[in-house]
Amino acid sequence: MPKSVASINSLVRRYKPSTRIEQITYLPQGVSNENYRVDTAEQSWLVKFYAKPLPHEAIAAQRRLAKQAACPAPLYVDEAHQGAIFHFAPGKVPEQFDVSQAVKCLQLIHAQPCSGPYLDLHAELKRYEHQPFYQAYAQALHQVVTDTKMQSEDMRFCHNDLIRQNIISYLGCWQCIDFEYAQPGDRYFDLAMLSISFSLTEAQQHALLSEYFGNEQRIDWVKFTAMQKLVAALNYFWYRANNTAHRVDEAKLQLDEILNAT
Repeated sequence: MPKSVASINSLVRRYKPSTRIEQITYLPQGVSNENYRVDTAEQSWLVKFYAKPLPHEAIAAQRRLAKQAACPAPLYVDEAHQGAIFHFAPGKVPEQFDVSQAVKCLQLIHAQPCSGPYLDLHAELKRYEHQPFYQAYAQALHQVVTDTKMQSEDMRFCHNDLIRQNIISYLGCWQCIDFEYAQPGDRYFDLAMLSISFSLTEAQQHALLSEYFGNEQRIDWVKFTAMQKLVAALNYFWYRANNTAHRVDEAKLQLDEILNAT
């Protein structure tokens, strides 16, 4: 395991001094942070060690959302270990897309208080413009930036990483996990991320946005289509820049397909 057993034990002891750990399982799905399932005789926890400073606003949002059964509850946060303990969410990554469950999660997340700096998607994209892998897409992305200009009415508190692997389905109900990138942002980014992560058909995309907005006339389809391209580009560039080899090929294929589709 990347993190030593001693570090995990130390974090758990600070939360529950008398707890005896029966098993620690490394969860390799995480890309940005280190995640572990910790089993005790009484319960199971998710122990997370953050690569960056603790996202306090996101953790506070998780506490509120957990009361609405939208995500597992944070139980303990430790600055010294740069880690946190959460309830472990039972279930598995959903195999099929569920429009109602997706919209329920999105609307609960987007209803959270929205304060602090927003996620500037165009600034995130600009970080990669001097990388060799960016140049092949520079012309196409120029139009994408134009079509995804921020509008105040679209700004909400967002998850900002709603890939399929960050959703857990249990008894037909969805919960979202991994909120470390959650902050105010453009809600179309969350919608587009869900769409491309689940490879939604055109009919499914229409169903998702129609149920989310409740009024077809309010949907900006040009922006949504462009945001899908922006999501795909940021995914691919992030994986390339962070040497995430097992995700790079799939992300590049998805980006090429989305750009060539229009």
